[in-house]
Amino acid sequence: MMLILTEKPNVANKIANSLGKPLQKKNKKVSYYVIKDKDIVIASAVGHIYSLRQVRPIDDYPFFDYGWVPVYKYNENSRYVKDYETTLKKLAKDCNEFVNACDYDIEGSVIGYNALRFACRTDPKQAKRMKFSTLTKNELQEAFANLHPPNFPMIESGLTRHELDWIWGINTSKALSSSMERTIGRFIMLSAGRVQTPTLYFLVQREKEIRAFKPEIYYELYILFEKEGIEVKAAYAERLEKEEAEKIKRDCEGKDGVVDSIKKTKKSIRPPIPMDLGILQAECYKNFGFSPKNTQRIAQALYESGLISYPRTSSQKLPKSINFKGILKNLKKEYPLAEKILERGKFVPTQGKKEDPAHPAIYPTGELKKIYGNEKKVYDLIVHRFISHFSENAVKESIRADIKVDKYIFVARGIRTVKEGWLRYYGRYTKTEDKSLPDLSKDEVIKIDKIVVEEKETKPPPRYNPASVIKEMEKLGIGTKATRAAILDILYNRNYIKGMQIEVTELGEKIVDTLEKYCKDIVSVKLTRHFEKEMESVYEGKAKREEVIKEAKSKLIKIFEDFRNKEEEIGKEIAEAFRVTEKNNNIMGKCPECGGDLRIITSKKTGKRFVGCSNYPKCKNSFPLPQKGKIANTKKICECRYPILRIGRWKFCINPKCPKKS
Repeated sequence: MMLILTEKPNVANKIANSLGKPLQKKNKKVSYYVIKDKDIVIASAVGHIYSLRQVRPIDDYPFFDYGWVPVYKYNENSRYVKDYETTLKKLAKDCNEFVNACDYDIEGSVIGYNALRFACRTDPKQAKRMKFSTLTKNELQEAFANLHPPNFPMIESGLTRHELDWIWGINTSKALSSSMERTIGRFIMLSAGRVQTPTLYFLVQREKEIRAFKPEIYYELYILFEKEGIEVKAAYAERLEKEEAEKIKRDCEGKDGVVDSIKKTKKSIRPPIPMDLGILQAECYKNFGFSPKNTQRIAQALYESGLISYPRTSSQKLPKSINFKGILKNLKKEYPLAEKILERGKFVPTQGKKEDPAHPAIYPTGELKKIYGNEKKVYDLIVHRFISHFSENAVKESIRADIKVDKYIFVARGIRTVKEGWLRYYGRYTKTEDKSLPDLSKDEVIKIDKIVVEEKETKPPPRYNPASVIKEMEKLGIGTKATRAAILDILYNRNYIKGMQIEVTELGEKIVDTLEKYCKDIVSVKLTRHFEKEMESVYEGKAKREEVIKEAKSKLIKIFEDFRNKEEEIGKEIAEAFRVTEKNNNIMGKCPECGGDLRIITSKKTGKRFVGCSNYPKCKNSFPLPQKGKIANTKKICECRYPILRIGRWKFCINPKCPKKS
C-alpha cells in the first residue's frame, strides 16, 4: 500500500480525484481517501504538525536545548492537529511506500519530512517526491507518473532556517523580556528576531530621515492658456527664488507666447513581466489596498482551488512546457479578450530576469469556477496580466512644446497612446493616463490667460508601506518570499510599527536604538544577509546544516555576553518607551463629555474590550468594540465629535448613536 502525504486537506482531495475513483473515509473528523484498485491512500497534514520547541523550561539565555514537538502540545488553538497526526500514524502502519506530495518548496519539504519521520515513522530517504506547480488533473497525473527522489538539500536548507530562526528569536526575545522584568518588576513579552529586527532597523532609519528632514521653500512659475477647449499648463524649467520668479512674471505679463519648438518622441513599452509573489503583493496593494499577508492568503486559496499555479515563487519566467494556447482557450469563455491573443497566434510570453528552480511565475491554470469578493479581484488581476504577456508592445508618444514668452522658455508636456498593445488587456491595473495637448505648430502665437507664481517646499523621503517593505527586504536579501509578510505582521502585532504609511512607535525605535548601542549585531542587516547566503549554500549542497548552526550559536554566545553585562541599562532605556507606546496605542481621542482620554480597556471580568473614559468613575462614557481584529486609530474625528477607528479596511465611529448610522 502507498501513502501519499499532502500539506493541506484540499490538496489531498485534488490528488485523490486526479488519480482514480477515491473512496472518502474518516478517522475521527479527518478525511482521507483510498483508491482500492491502485492500493493508494491519500492523507493530509494540516500545515506544520511539528515545530521547534524548548525541551525543558528556559531558565537563562543563550538557550540551545530544543527539538521538534507536536504543535498541539503547547498551543491550545492547535488541538485539532492531533487528529491529523493520529490519522497518519494509523494509516502508515499498513503502508510500505510513501510519497511526499506537500508543496514543492522549502516549507513543504520540511512539513513532509517531519510528518514522514515522526508520524509515519518511516525513513524519509526511502520516500518519493511529487513535484507539481498547479493542482490541475493533468499535471497531478504527470507528477505521480514521474516521481522524484527526495530533495535533501532543500530539506536541509529548510531545517537550517527553522533552527536559525528559533535560536535567534527565542534568545533575543528572552534577553529583551528579562531586561524589562529586571527593570519594572513584571514580565513583558518583547520579541526580536534574525530577520524581524533588521527589518525594524531600516524602518527606524527611514523614520529618522523623515524627522531630520528640513523642508526648503522654492517657487514654480507657469503660464496658463487654452486652445480647442483644452487648458494647458506650461512650466518654467527651473526652480526659482521668490524674487527671480516675481521678476520673470513681471517681464512676461501682458505679452503673448510663441511656440519655439515641438518635439515628439515615441517609446515602445514591453508587456509587464510574469509575477513572482513579491510583484503580486505589490500589485494587489497598489490596486486593492490588500496587505502582503492578505494577498498571500488569497493566492494560496486560489491555488488550492486549482485556479492558479503555486504562488510562493520567486520566478519571473514562464517555461515553454506550459500549454499557453490551451489555457487561453479556456479563459476566453469568461475573458473574451483572450480571443484576440488566440487570433494573433503567437504564444511566446514576455519574461523577467529571476528564476526559481522549484516553480514558474504565477499564472492561471485555465480552470474556471465561480469565485467572489477578494478572491475574484486577485484572480482577475492575475488573468489580465497573463493575457497581456502575449500581446504586442504598447507605444506611447511624448510631446514637448517649448513656448517662448519674452526671452523665457516655458514647457508644456503631453503624452498619448499611439498603439494600445498590451495596455488593452492589463491597462486597468497600470494606473497610467494620457495627458492631452492641443495641436500646436512652430511659431504659432499663444494668448496667455494667466501667469502664476506658486510657493512649494521640498518633501521628506516617503514612508514605507507594507508592499514597499516587502520589496526592500527582497532587495536587502533578508527573509524569504514565504516569510516576509508574516514578519511584517509581527512588527504590527508587537506595536513596533503602525499605520499603512508605516510609522515606527516609540517602543520600536527605542528597541532598535538600544540594541544598536549595546549589541549591534542583533540589528545587523549584514549579519542577517550572511546567514541567508549560508542557507543558500546548504540548498546548493555547498555547506552543511550543522556547520551553519554551530557558527550561529557561537555568534549568539558572544552577543549575549555583551548583552548580559548591560542588561539593566538596556531594560531602563526600553521601559520608558514601552510605557509611552502602550499609552499612545490605547488612547483613541478626547471624550466630548468631559475632555478626558477615551481609551481601549480590556475588562478583567469578561476579557472583552471596550472604549472607556480616563475620568471614570466621574465620567461613565463608554462604548462597545468588535472583539476580533486589530484596532487602529485613524486620528480622525466624526461629525458627532467621537473618534473614527479602523479594523482592516473597515472604518467606524465608536458612537452607536452617531447620526450617520441612523
